Amino acid sequence: MRLSANSIEFSTFPLLINTPSHFHRSLSTFSLSAKQIVSGKQKVLLYTQNLGQRSGLQSRASMNLAKELPVNMNLYPDIDPYSSGSLKVSDIHTLYWEQSGNPNGHPVVFLHGGPGGGTSPTNRKFFDPEFYRIILFDQRGAGRSTPHACLEENTTWDLVDDIEKLREHLNIPEWQVFGGSWGSTLALAYSQSHTDKVTGMILRGIFLLRKKELDWFYEGGAAAIFPDAWEPFRDLIPENERGNFISAYSKRLNSKDLETQYEAAKAWTKWEMMTAHLLPNEESIKRGDIDMFSLAFARIENHYFINKGFLPSDSFLLDNIDKIRHIRTVIVQGRYDVCCPMMSAWDLHKAWPEAEFKVIQDAGHSANEPGIAAELVAATEKLKNILKANGISQV
Repeated sequence: MRLSANSIEFSTFPLLINTPSHFHRSLSTFSLSAKQIVSGKQKVLLYTQNLGQRSGLQSRASMNLAKELPVNMNLYPDIDPYSSGSLKVSDIHTLYWEQSGNPNGHPVVFLHGGPGGGTSPTNRKFFDPEFYRIILFDQRGAGRSTPHACLEENTTWDLVDDIEKLREHLNIPEWQVFGGSWGSTLALAYSQSHTDKVTGMILRGIFLLRKKELDWFYEGGAAAIFPDAWEPFRDLIPENERGNFISAYSKRLNSKDLETQYEAAKAWTKWEMMTAHLLPNEESIKRGDIDMFSLAFARIENHYFINKGFLPSDSFLLDNIDKIRHIRTVIVQGRYDVCCPMMSAWDLHKAWPEAEFKVIQDAGHSANEPGIAAELVAATEKLKNILKANGISQV
């Protein structure tokens, strides 16, 4: 465990040096533990590296001391896509996709939140555009994908299949996966289904789509922290229907009357936007007033939540961690995340101690909060440096 001014790091991080072809498959594991030496204003971090073989529980033997490479933690400048297009993934759905950065760089796919949130240009800024080939796409019914806010043929497993179809369409053998909030859910489901296609993962604001998480946010738990934001969400629903807010909102979001849909969608979306930051973010809150955004966001989220994420069991994603235990992964979690409270990230950390776990002490849920954004960039940089150390800088 490593402490800093605004984060705690729990690190048992797989690192391969000079391994053949499939560099992301762990043959050995390095555990990094820090000793901080301070001289004036300079800080030097020395790390003890322990090398060991996996056999059930990992055993480690001391090896040598090495300095950690300095890591950039600043968002990269705005960039434009060098290509974009549409991909028909079913008789109903067509996805918008785009690529930016280095066309010959290491591929990374960004999985947006919601579900239904769509992508934005700022999502490209977490990645070094000289190293990464950055792929963004809007999931079914979201953003620029069509038909807008459509719930038909829209399940977790449809999206998992879509990711594979996009990978094949872009002729990408394997890629790094980056996902936050619902994007972390989808990243786990995808990687557990296609373990050989994932070179590494960065997960933020962990959401495992369990009943206790949905009950916390939509059935009154989070209201204890944000009662002012909760009351408008609550008051749209008559008292006799308040036993299950997800179900009550489902009736309105699927109403034949479009105005009823919009009213419910705005209330649903504003509740989440008002709770997504440690400090209020007016720009985020205003998104709840945008009809097109809020309709897709609320309808698709509610559709997934009322169907329990289309997962076979409540603990499905945790139960299948063994399938992805070998994949190099960084988990970034805001300590005061109200939307996806830290209990889920902690449960994932306990089930998967091999993944590096960063807790941001002064942050809530949003990827755009300074502390979270910095650690997300640092995570992409760490995986970049490991790839470079293995001689993989371009494809």
